[in-house]
Amino acid sequence: MIIEFLKGDIVENIMDRIFKPASIAVIGASEVPGKAAERRTRSLIQGGYKGDLFLINPKRDTLFGKKTYPSILDIGSDVDLVMIVVAPKLIPQAVADSVKMHAKGIVIITAGLGETGAEGKKIEAEILVTAEKGGAKIIGPNCSGLYSAAATMNLLGVPPIQKGPLAVIAQSGNIIDSLTHYASKRGVGCRCIISAGNAIGIQFHEYVEYLSRDEETKAILMYMEGIKEGGPLIRVAREVSQRKPIVILKVGRSKAGARAAASHTGSLAADDAVVESAFRQAGIVRVTNVDEMFDVAMSFANMPLPKGNRVAIVSEGGGDNSVAADNAEHFGLEVPVLPQKTQDAIRPFLLAGMPASNPIDYGGTAEENPDVINQVVEKLMEEESVDSVLMTGFFGGFKDIISPHVGELEEKTSLELARLMKQYGKPIAVHTSFANAPYRSMEILNEKGVFLTTSSERAAQCLAYMAKFAARRETLHAAKPLPAVQVDVAKARAMIEKVKKAGRTSLLETEAREVLALYGIVLPPAQLVKTPGEAAAAAKTLGGPVALKIVSPEILHKSDAGGIRLNLPDAKAVRNAFSEIVASAGKVSDPKKIVGVLVSPMAKKGQECIIGMVRNPQFGPVLMFGLGGIFVEVLKDVSFRVIPPTDLDLDEMIREIKGAPLLQGIRGEKPKDAGVLKDVLQRIALLATDLPEIREVDINPIIVHERGASVVDARMIIG
Repeated sequence: MIIEFLKGDIVENIMDRIFKPASIAVIGASEVPGKAAERRTRSLIQGGYKGDLFLINPKRDTLFGKKTYPSILDIGSDVDLVMIVVAPKLIPQAVADSVKMHAKGIVIITAGLGETGAEGKKIEAEILVTAEKGGAKIIGPNCSGLYSAAATMNLLGVPPIQKGPLAVIAQSGNIIDSLTHYASKRGVGCRCIISAGNAIGIQFHEYVEYLSRDEETKAILMYMEGIKEGGPLIRVAREVSQRKPIVILKVGRSKAGARAAASHTGSLAADDAVVESAFRQAGIVRVTNVDEMFDVAMSFANMPLPKGNRVAIVSEGGGDNSVAADNAEHFGLEVPVLPQKTQDAIRPFLLAGMPASNPIDYGGTAEENPDVINQVVEKLMEEESVDSVLMTGFFGGFKDIISPHVGELEEKTSLELARLMKQYGKPIAVHTSFANAPYRSMEILNEKGVFLTTSSERAAQCLAYMAKFAARRETLHAAKPLPAVQVDVAKARAMIEKVKKAGRTSLLETEAREVLALYGIVLPPAQLVKTPGEAAAAAKTLGGPVALKIVSPEILHKSDAGGIRLNLPDAKAVRNAFSEIVASAGKVSDPKKIVGVLVSPMAKKGQECIIGMVRNPQFGPVLMFGLGGIFVEVLKDVSFRVIPPTDLDLDEMIREIKGAPLLQGIRGEKPKDAGVLKDVLQRIALLATDLPEIREVDINPIIVHERGASVVDARMIIG
């Protein structure tokens, strides 16, 4: 799929020129040891880059034995990629000259720009305009550089990087250096490494979209501190996750940076819950630390995806089996009892009385003859009710514990395990206390892609991540766009303009109700009145017990202002309530600003819910759903989805809250109308897309019945 905001093949062609450049110019090239320019020029040359290389330094004739040029304008030919390492004040001219030489990528290493204040931001804005006019893309500034195995190009200034299947993208330059050294220490190879820096040019979603098309990239790893253009990232990731995994380490889980918000929706959406929901929505795998990130990524890159979450556990000891089983179930894996036929096939390889049901204990036989492991694992691979195998214990160390000659047998077992994994297309994770030992059996497992770890917990965790990703990939593939609905956008925009001209930042409830109605949301009848007599007459017309609510531009939270009265049975009660409401409201706001009182019939019994929308600073418009009352006020039992949602998103929003059983019907209650909730959620999402001036929407509560729903209160904030 070509994502429209990436401008399709045009951008892909530009990205090819960046990651596979035929020529590179280094503005600010240097031989001074330790300097940023020296380290990157040296790593580029020593790394084996084969394209044309132009070193720009007006004070030198040669660098690293190569001719230098006073200016990039003197090289006499166009250039694909430029790396700039000069003082901030020289950056604008360097970018302008690069554009003149038709550069398509400009990597700016220099720090001290947008991250330092207004002057730096001004320079960033200037060079971004220059680059865009010239059709160039900026990487950085304030970045560590770029590595691309496809071009044997190392602009990171670090020692040689092992080629491999992982793509790494990070905002922090220091983290890039750490990740690169960590990958080298772990023996993990990379397809490309991207230091995004301040990311004023190419955004994360553009990198992800490009890398998704690269057949050699098997998994995409990202380290993120803040998120810019989160909406496009989620839309791209939703597509990419159906082809290859995206693994993200997103820091900043605390609420310390959450903004203050006026509505329930805003305050609930101000923490990491939105990030978590957005990543899950897009099929992104979120991890919590660097070790976990690389382990998970290598599992994805090297092993086949399981078809389900059912794992068979094998070991030479019952204790290890018990720990592994607990870990597996903790991470959401199922440890099923094997069919009797499979148990019978396995039992001949076990000591008499040893369990073959799952977990399986081959202790007493496998230590001296590791081929037993292969025989057992093959029976498990043949079993349809097994999707993956977790091997735990001290395999690899049998030669130390039993006899040196067993080491050769363990090596053969490692080769056979790798063959079985490939033949049957089911992943095998091996936990052993000897995983880091310099033994050939361990090397073989690593070389052949069998996941190997010293942690029983991590082995289960990686298999669980793979199972969840595989399941999520299928659901994302099956998700469908929402059907079109009829709305009156023009009249809704006119209402927003009217509120803006009045100098207000929030809509009156009557205005919010009108906008909702224009978007096809069915509302119970209501009348705005200005006197006690009008209130009594309206109550008679509407019939039954009624509710009264104050309407004033200065009162957003009506309950706090004493502006609500409920279950008013007759005219006398309505008149008295009107007077009380107006008097209470007059104590907290200008009485002259009170527009009137809204009279509406009491909604029939049902389940209180809340539906909202907030413009999240990271992801743009975000939908929220939850149950009302204590569930939202105290328990914060809510779900989020980045707009636009699919049919799958709306179904999941309703199902995933802890209070979902209350909607499905418990203790004799009939199920509530989930369809009407989905319809309102869809229309609020559309409203958010059509009317960007609306910052927050809060429908709280909406009471859902067995058929239909009643919107009891609605707030909208613009800005």
